[in-house]
Amino acid sequence: MGEIPFFSVVIPTYNYADFLERSLNSVLNQTFQDFEIHVLDNSSTDHTVEVVEAAQREKQRIYLHTVQNHGVIAYSRNVGIKAAKGKWIAFLDADDLWLPEKLETVYRAILDNPDVILVCHDEWQVVDGVRKNQMQLGDSTANIYERILFQGFSLFTSAVSVRKDIAFKTGGFSENKEFITVEDTEYWLRLSREGRFFFVNIILGEWHIHGSNASKNAEIHSQAMVAVGEYYFGLWLQKYPKSQNKVLVGRGRIWTSAGRYLLKGKKFSMSTRYAVKAISLYPFNWKAWVVLFLSLLHVPL
Repeated sequence: MGEIPFFSVVIPTYNYADFLERSLNSVLNQTFQDFEIHVLDNSSTDHTVEVVEAAQREKQRIYLHTVQNHGVIAYSRNVGIKAAKGKWIAFLDADDLWLPEKLETVYRAILDNPDVILVCHDEWQVVDGVRKNQMQLGDSTANIYERILFQGFSLFTSAVSVRKDIAFKTGGFSENKEFITVEDTEYWLRLSREGRFFFVNIILGEWHIHGSNASKNAEIHSQAMVAVGEYYFGLWLQKYPKSQNKVLVGRGRIWTSAGRYLLKGKKFSMSTRYAVKAISLYPFNWKAWVVLFLSLLHVPL
């Protein structure tokens, strides 16, 4: 192993000691071992420090950084990016995990595609400990920027690896508080303007959803979805002012998706308002009408 590791693994955490132990073990058990780990602890009050110290006894190059991110997880990730010494940065949330061959597979994909700036892979969606869905990325040759903005396509943060020089150049994740819970989507939009993405169509990790996930806060998440969408649709119209109709369809989809999150969270009054907004933008979106109907009946998805 050289002085400069190939991967820097960046793991933000807060009072997730037991989850963190599982995620760290999934990294330590990788078939490819040329990596360092940066754990960004948001001043946890549980036994996070003990978990990291135990991992440090297993392997060198595990670093613990104590931060105060004030609810902005992007800040923690950015501290990890700045501390990274590796050629590539691999992100892993403290409650997610990787399959043993993840880093080796991504490493080979990078060698086979030396022009790429980002590699992502498929994942299992795990809900309360049970594997539910195969989260698949599909084709990586299409226009990723437009797929994210207009179709709601999303990458999975714990499956993403980014070239370190590109991460530095772009300044990392946005720390705008309006983007909290979707700061990753905003970052993929920016990164897609910097170079080519490559998708490994193999499941190499697990994305865990449970009661304490920040993304389950429907109100915050829906507002952030709209904030990011409206910001980037505004940028799109500045460049393509004649695409008003296309943007109206896209905005209608964003407001509908946000309304669905609110409906799932039983925020019926808000989901009603979001559905009405979506319909005003694009009346032919049948999904918006479904959200409106269910919201009025107080029937969650």
